[in-house]
Amino acid sequence: MAAPFQLAGFGAYTRRVRLLTECPDRSRGELRFRLFGVNVRVNFWFWIATLFLSRARDTGALLIWVAVCFVSILIHELGHVFAWRRYGVDAEVVLYSCGGLAIARREVRGTRARVMVSLAGPAAGFCVAALTLAAVWAAGGLVEFHWRMFLPVFSAVPAMTDSAVANPTAYYRTAVLLNDLLFVNFFWGLINLLPVYPLDGGQAARAILEQKNVYAGRRLSLKISATVATLVAMLGLSGGSLYIALMFGMLAISSVQSLGTSRAAIAPQPYRSTR
Repeated sequence: MAAPFQLAGFGAYTRRVRLLTECPDRSRGELRFRLFGVNVRVNFWFWIATLFLSRARDTGALLIWVAVCFVSILIHELGHVFAWRRYGVDAEVVLYSCGGLAIARREVRGTRARVMVSLAGPAAGFCVAALTLAAVWAAGGLVEFHWRMFLPVFSAVPAMTDSAVANPTAYYRTAVLLNDLLFVNFFWGLINLLPVYPLDGGQAARAILEQKNVYAGRRLSLKISATVATLVAMLGLSGGSLYIALMFGMLAISSVQSLGTSRAAIAPQPYRSTR
């Protein structure tokens, strides 16, 4: 999820709120466990997709990438789950081929609750990124700031100590770990905050815009989603990021299609906030 690694946007799919009956089917070979009282399922295809999104690197770096994606996306989804708990709603986590889902038994009501749940995932990732930066600074390393397309990116350079000189492999893998953590938790977090549906930012924008009128607000959110997704796809194409171009191109098409059918699917009605 930063400039050293030609990946972007896998975590953009880490937030599609669905009811429990709409979650990916259980399958053989998936990993199941409980963490902090939350049921977690890891589909076999999650590992395949994570490997597919990595660029060719040595085995050690590849394993670091998979571990960082697993832990970071899990933390992201747990952020949503804990926010749902704040409003009395149980949820579980599923990691699958498109990233991850925080799946609630029912939706929360009210603009503030919907926005808080949507933003809790990226906020959890930003906390991990902040801890990573703090660790780099505390150890005497350097943090570099630059831009990737239109978003800020941090990259870390670990401190060059005597042990690092004596063991360059360990130094290299430390650098890989730190930069993967920053990429996944910071850059993908920013991607997730774009007002494109169904990303976290798109969910939050829809909740805010639907506050006064569900019908008009939803249509406006879809217009914004389609416009922003198209612009990002064009920037990705011009910047040589085919993955960004394809992903946001598909999201733009999805928003346009939803906009075309929303008039028939959504009956205009006044919105009553439950706040």
